[in-house]
Amino acid sequence: METYNLNVEEFLDSHTKKLSNEMGTARRTAKMDIPVITVSMQPGSGGHSIAKRLAERLELTYVDKEILQPMAICNNVNSKGLEIAEKYRTKGLGDFLFSMFSTKHVHHSQYLCYLKEYVSILGQIGNAVVVGRGVNFILPKEKRFAIRVTAPLETRIKNVAYGFNVSYAEAKKRIANRAAKRREFVRNNFHADIEDPLHYDLTVNTSRLDIDSTVETIIGTIIGAQVNHAFEKSESYILRKQQ
Repeated sequence: METYNLNVEEFLDSHTKKLSNEMGTARRTAKMDIPVITVSMQPGSGGHSIAKRLAERLELTYVDKEILQPMAICNNVNSKGLEIAEKYRTKGLGDFLFSMFSTKHVHHSQYLCYLKEYVSILGQIGNAVVVGRGVNFILPKEKRFAIRVTAPLETRIKNVAYGFNVSYAEAKKRIANRAAKRREFVRNNFHADIEDPLHYDLTVNTSRLDIDSTVETIIGTIIGAQVNHAFEKSESYILRKQQ
């Protein structure tokens, strides 16, 4: 059976040249215009590491907790207050009680408003990889490429146990708690199910893929989308006959 030595650098180079030719002479020397890549993940699936490596490989801006500082500056609030609001994601009575003990407190509704405003700015700029925070629900489809990183529960428990040097039971507990918080955040603020695959353009299962293999898979999909101008569309009908 014939085998192929897949060199991702050569793959990227050849497809970038093809894309450049299609874009016309005027833009041949320009950097590929990539929308915001959003990375949502199941806890323990390796999503953070994948997002960071993806940003490095494509030379895009990596945005995780870094988003809090510009949000604070733009809205003249304390970044620590935003950090607390994000960590605990309190609402209603919880907001009230927490504000009694902290002068840096930012109400949940304020945090969400600041988040949406800054994410909208990122959507205009593009060329960034943004982790979590329901960003794929904030940006319109044509402004983002949404990725969901998954893995079987058993795999994720082992990942957390090994990665944080905790027991199996503790790892399982951490995953359940974090998953519940993320699910509640998306349900309460975007009226959506974070696990619904229809909210994502690409879902990857890391149970058999390492970080590099997963990143290469994502890059291949992005290149294909660029070549076929998929990022310019909010919807595509694959069974429609070509004109």
